[in-house]
Amino acid sequence: MIALLDSRIIQITDLARLAGRGAVMADGDYIEFKIVDGRKYSKEHLWFEVVDKDEHTFKIGISDFLQADLGEIVRVILPQRHDVAEFSMEDFDNDDEPDVGNGAKDAGPTGDEMAEGETLVTLRSADESLVIESPFSGHVIELNGEVEDTPELVNDDAYGDGWLMIVRPHDFEPEEELLEPDEYLEHLHDV
Repeated sequence: MIALLDSRIIQITDLARLAGRGAVMADGDYIEFKIVDGRKYSKEHLWFEVVDKDEHTFKIGISDFLQADLGEIVRVILPQRHDVAEFSMEDFDNDDEPDVGNGAKDAGPTGDEMAEGETLVTLRSADESLVIESPFSGHVIELNGEVEDTPELVNDDAYGDGWLMIVRPHDFEPEEELLEPDEYLEHLHDV
């Protein structure tokens, strides 16, 4: 059963499977989460917010539903650089390894291409690890390395400071492939 508590906070009770992963709720248990207007949602529980309509860029994060379902997220791992060819092995002693990134300083493939099906983000809670694959191919414009250093941002503000990345998808039509908030809520009910 889904109950609308106010215009943005939802409770789901007696749901046999959450987020498509088979979690079972006991009688009387519920999770509370927000679905925010002004964004679109994927069936993988990602939200998309238009950053620049002309440039076809979107800010992406995880839905509050997924965060509530996972519980406290203790680690967020964004994708790392695909191509380390810029690091010449001549620049390192034999025992040294090239440094390809560490959190907010070099959070990953900013400016790199991401293929559909590649790892978009890995989320770890106390009980499980969840890998979310990219539903599109595209150009990564910016990564929010702060969420790697401070995963509480995803727990406390999934729709604000807890965003993951800004991308420019290729061959991706959000109007056709993403859900409006009401459609996302209906999808959650059907899961």
